Amino acid sequence: MENKLSDGIERKFVDTIELDEWEIETDTGWENITHIHKTVEYVEWILTLENEDSLICADTHIVFDSCMNEIFVKDVVAGITSVMTKTGPSKVSSVVKTQTSSNMFDVTVNSDNHRLYTNNILSHNTTTAAAVILHYILFEEQKTVAILANKGDAAREVLGRIQLAYEALPKWMQHGIKEWNKGSIALENGCKIYAGTTSSSAIRGKSISFLYLDEVAFIEGYDEFFASVYPTISSGETTKLLMTSTPNGLNHFWKTCKGAEEGTNGYEFVKVLWSDVPGRGEAWKQETLEALDFDTEKFAQEYEGSFLGSSGTLIDGAKLKEMMHSRPIQERENVYQYFAPVAGNTYALIVDVSRGKGLDYSTFTVIDISKMPYQQVCVFRDNMVGPVDFASTIFRVGMMYNEAAVLVEINDIGEQVSDVLQMDYGYENLLFTESAGRAGKRISSGFGKRSDNGIRTTKSVKAVGCSIIKMLIEQNQLIICDFHTIQELSRFSKKGNSYEAESGAHDDLVMNLVLFAWLSDQAYFKDMTDINTLMKLREKTDEQIEEDLLPFGFIDMGNDEMDEGGFTPVRQEDAWF
Repeated sequence: MENKLSDGIERKFVDTIELDEWEIETDTGWENITHIHKTVEYVEWILTLENEDSLICADTHIVFDSCMNEIFVKDVVAGITSVMTKTGPSKVSSVVKTQTSSNMFDVTVNSDNHRLYTNNILSHNTTTAAAVILHYILFEEQKTVAILANKGDAAREVLGRIQLAYEALPKWMQHGIKEWNKGSIALENGCKIYAGTTSSSAIRGKSISFLYLDEVAFIEGYDEFFASVYPTISSGETTKLLMTSTPNGLNHFWKTCKGAEEGTNGYEFVKVLWSDVPGRGEAWKQETLEALDFDTEKFAQEYEGSFLGSSGTLIDGAKLKEMMHSRPIQERENVYQYFAPVAGNTYALIVDVSRGKGLDYSTFTVIDISKMPYQQVCVFRDNMVGPVDFASTIFRVGMMYNEAAVLVEINDIGEQVSDVLQMDYGYENLLFTESAGRAGKRISSGFGKRSDNGIRTTKSVKAVGCSIIKMLIEQNQLIICDFHTIQELSRFSKKGNSYEAESGAHDDLVMNLVLFAWLSDQAYFKDMTDINTLMKLREKTDEQIEEDLLPFGFIDMGNDEMDEGGFTPVRQEDAWF
């Protein structure tokens, strides 16, 4: 789900009643009630909707917003949040914390989705992941489970569901309890559960038998996090790893799911769609689409497990979904090599420089420009490297790829990197630019007084680059194989009259491609490669247009108005195909 719960649940019961002949109405029909639990006293909150439905509940009572995301009553916003009811979403008119406390009642529903209506308002009961983990600790011994989420409260909320499910078990299935709080459980059979955040130190030093990662697609800094936790789960031959999430663009979760579908990474892939939920048909879909203002891309991501790029991306979403990343043939010191150098081939190496302080990334991309389609062959990406060390890496890789033509972006400290390449390493194939008046920038010999030892990314340079890179990728004339590059493309969206990375994302590798696209339209590039990129792209476009047109047909009309071949040419609208 896109919206996370902001607090955990720690329900404390004073009584439980088992039931076997009672039912309750849910959004999938009437379902059996197995237990009713009476809680200790909680402060009463009153939730009132514009359709006049209302509910008295605890602050952490879970309802569903118009996108079917879980949300606590205390977190809804009057006048903004809409809550799902029997008749569809209804906006919250007020939510009030009272001065009264009372016993509450929790209902355990025997259904697949564990939802129920309370005073016509759709509420939550439990989750599948909780049931899987509970089964594991009941029928294993001396095992440790870790539940991690990007917020500690969200992980504790999952643990709270497990505790609730445990309390609803028959007595003969329950084990003795040694520890029971909102952050951990310990049973007499030696099984333990920890709840924590997805930080690098969350489970460091612990031996984990079962790791559950909630909403994986929304974990920030996933690569660093997973690198720290992997040693805790890789040592055991029977260690289990469970990940659940709603898609969130073409990020690390997409990469893992792709590998699972292809059978290349050892994971089993299970996809649950809206249509898999009993009782959901076309009418439900239309109601939900209406609640989402008929945003079909949003519906596809939330309910159909579609890994869409963000809306408004430079590269069309359908094309982004087609793009496939590859495994590097070699990976060392943040250099990801996908194709080895080929003797006689021509390469371009495009550089984007950051300050190396853990923020933006210093990157370069090597592209084989010997023929079209162009091919990405090597990538560098590091947000801690300094200018001098970065220049050293560029030199080594550039020389390896047949002394590639190197174009450095010099808007910030890139000029320092370019100076080191020129002065210290004497790199001979470093590209220079100069002003071309109204035409913007152009590649120069480097001898002019106004020459720059690199490229300054002006508005015109970026506009030209964005236009050409869109055509190159969408017409399959530039093959991208690097995961991080594809990920950045999926978050490179329109802002004002330009394109840039969305909030929280990066576009350093994308800017490599944008500058390469600008370079590909330069006279220098055409002379070096004997390829006119734009002309080739136009030819490709014309070919596509011709392919899309229906062919003209020929019919024997049985009359004398025939051509020399014995057939009468007819208009397209007259022909049958």
